[in-house]
Amino acid sequence: MTRMEETGRVIGVDLGLKRVGVSISDETKLLASPLTTLAYEGPEKLAAALTALAREHGATSFVVGLPKNMDGTLGPAGRRAGRFAALLRRHSGIPVCLSDERLTTSQAEKEMIALGKSRRQRKRTIDGASAVLILENHLRALGTTTPHKEGQ
Repeated sequence: MTRMEETGRVIGVDLGLKRVGVSISDETKLLASPLTTLAYEGPEKLAAALTALAREHGATSFVVGLPKNMDGTLGPAGRRAGRFAALLRRHSGIPVCLSDERLTTSQAEKEMIALGKSRRQRKRTIDGASAVLILENHLRALGTTTPHKEGQ
C-alpha cells in the first residue's frame, strides 16, 4: 500500500446510511476540519462525489471510519465500510485507509453538548464532527498531530 505520510491533504469520511460527514486535513496533516456533509445516494455516487472533493482540495488519500463492535469484530456496518473503501480506492485511484471509529459519534456529541450546542445544531453538524474525529485519530496514528483536546 502507498504510504499515507506523503504530501497532500487527507479526507476523512464518516459513512452513514443517510448522511456522510466529510473532513479534511491541512497540507501539513496537523489539523482536521469539517468540510461538508453529503446526502447518501448510494456507493457509486458517493465515491464520485468524494473523488471530486479530493481533486478540488488536493487530497492524496482518504480515511474511512470503520465501525467495529465493542469486542473488535466487524458487523454489517463494518463490512459495508470495508466494501465502500475498496470501491473508493478503485474509483479515485488514491489510497484509502480504514480507521476504527468506535465511539466517535458519542464523543462528538459529548463535545458539542459541552460547547452548548442545541439539539438542532448537533443534528446538523454531528456527521462532520465525527468525520473530524476519525481524521484526527488517523493523523495521530501517523504521528503528525497532537491529541484532540475537548472544547477545541
